Amino acid sequence: MKTIFKLTVWALLLGLVPFYATAQEVLTGFNHNVTPPVKTREATSITLPFYDDFSGSRVYPDSTKWSDFNVYVNAGFPLNTITRNGATFDVLDDQGRVYDYAISNPFVAEYLTSVAIRLDSVFEPEPKALTPADSLVFSFFYQPQGNGNAPEAHDSLVLEFGIINELDTLWHHAWSTPGMTLSQFLAENDSSYFKQVMIPITDTAYFKPGFCFRFYNYASIVSQAQPSSRGNEDNWNIDVVYLNYGRSVTDASYPKVSFTGETPSFLNRYRAMPYKHYRANPSAHISEFYPLHISNLDNQAHQLKHQYTVEQINGSQQYSYTSHGTINTPAMTYSQPETGMVAQLFALDYDRDTTSFLVRHYISDSTCNPPLVDSMVYLQGFYNYFAYDDGIPELGFGVEPSPGGSFAVKFELSELDTLSGVQILFNHTLNDANNQYFDIVVWKDNNGKPGDEAYRLSGKKPYWEDQIYKFVYYKFDRKIRLNGVFYIGIVQQGSGLLNVGFDTSSDYSQYNFINVTGSWQQSSKRGAIMLRPVVGSGYFIGVNETSDSNITVRPVPASTTLHIEGVTDGVSIALYDLTGRLVMQRSFTDEIPVDQLHDGLYLLNITTANGNVITKKIIVKP
Repeated sequence: MKTIFKLTVWALLLGLVPFYATAQEVLTGFNHNVTPPVKTREATSITLPFYDDFSGSRVYPDSTKWSDFNVYVNAGFPLNTITRNGATFDVLDDQGRVYDYAISNPFVAEYLTSVAIRLDSVFEPEPKALTPADSLVFSFFYQPQGNGNAPEAHDSLVLEFGIINELDTLWHHAWSTPGMTLSQFLAENDSSYFKQVMIPITDTAYFKPGFCFRFYNYASIVSQAQPSSRGNEDNWNIDVVYLNYGRSVTDASYPKVSFTGETPSFLNRYRAMPYKHYRANPSAHISEFYPLHISNLDNQAHQLKHQYTVEQINGSQQYSYTSHGTINTPAMTYSQPETGMVAQLFALDYDRDTTSFLVRHYISDSTCNPPLVDSMVYLQGFYNYFAYDDGIPELGFGVEPSPGGSFAVKFELSELDTLSGVQILFNHTLNDANNQYFDIVVWKDNNGKPGDEAYRLSGKKPYWEDQIYKFVYYKFDRKIRLNGVFYIGIVQQGSGLLNVGFDTSSDYSQYNFINVTGSWQQSSKRGAIMLRPVVGSGYFIGVNETSDSNITVRPVPASTTLHIEGVTDGVSIALYDLTGRLVMQRSFTDEIPVDQLHDGLYLLNITTANGNVITKKIIVKP
């Protein structure tokens, strides 16, 4: 299903009867065969087993296992993942732009290709030549749509096996499936959110040193009649890709327990909020409990212990909490919901404007040999912006009719403060056809809906950074003093949709409002419009800060040269100022000259070889 969901169509899909002929909220998603250009890494070769559940990667696939990096590794698009992350196929390149060859007929959008794998032999526990008698089985889980856009019936997900020779790679079709909605998939799959495919490898032609495999998706964007809606489309998600010998197609289990999906926030309303507003009423902002999802891929049940630790970054608070009792996980149970308890409030430091807390979760069954364990890390940030979203726009949001159509998001201040600007994430569309004029407006509260206008910043257009899913900052020309409930949003001036990012992983529709008929009404769409109001005098970029105890950046502050210690597999570095502007980008080096930079706070992104991004705050003071 294409990602133009008018309110009427959405209602019909949900089995609702009323027909709405005027107000339209539009969600856009993000046989002509075009072969896309594939960004590849340096060739390598590995031995069996091949296994990747994408839990150890972020944004890009692991370079030791995959030779290209077109797909997006994340926890937002997959719904009820088998493990923490999945790999998402769409129509966007590695910087979030729609492929310029995208058309409304099916085309090959992007690949996920393995490195060369030796199927001629194994060398552990002892050298052995492989033959079809050794029972090689290739398996993976897949899901159409997830939290994103459904691939249509003429779209598809394809798997091919290949043999690398001196001149080229010879590819052979191994499996494919047509596109469908998630609801259709659930109906055909006994309500399971992912389906496992098991493929025995018996052809002797594959038992060579240069075996490889690749997934790719056929996609099709909406027609040219809707240029500003030609965004992200036709999503597929895969997880737990496994190739090994000595397997059976009837054995679909793995000796593994795992956290699944996104890491939970301890806040009860926002994903992030300003520290001063948390301090003003901490008990009101902290949840008593938080959601947790766990998978047991094993063929036997496990009793798991759950523990977490909280450590304040550059602060004094540090504590651990062990859940009472154990978590029962039946055999081969995927994304089982659990509930955790928040043991303490976060520290209240009144001598700082921002802070963050590293929350590490652990599950384990120590009765196994070897023990089954898993962990996940979440950084709870208290900066100077409010955020409902998790940073991943599974869809795009807009309203019709476009000129004059408005949408707004509700926020609440715990005390008097000044509003200084707003972060907005705009999705790319083909040729960025959503580059339309709009006004940013702040409204006061009127009995639970936007009321009198408090401020308007007119004549703005979307813009984008050269980084996937990057918020941009619109600074107000004056400070807006506010208290209590307020609304911030957009009045569309041009024709077509603005295609603002829309996070569908959690339901914040009660805070979203639209106005296309002269009166405000609550949104009917499940998700969060990706607008983040910024309060106070400064601005802290909306990039997730991560902590790694083995990595240090010194000196603090730096005046001439910044030294990075503890990075062994760095690929590139990027430096951003507090407006979100990229000020430096280069291949990784452990010494960075900063003597030409203005004094102030910056964010340093270090990208490692497996696609992880480590973010560090640095201070420059020449």
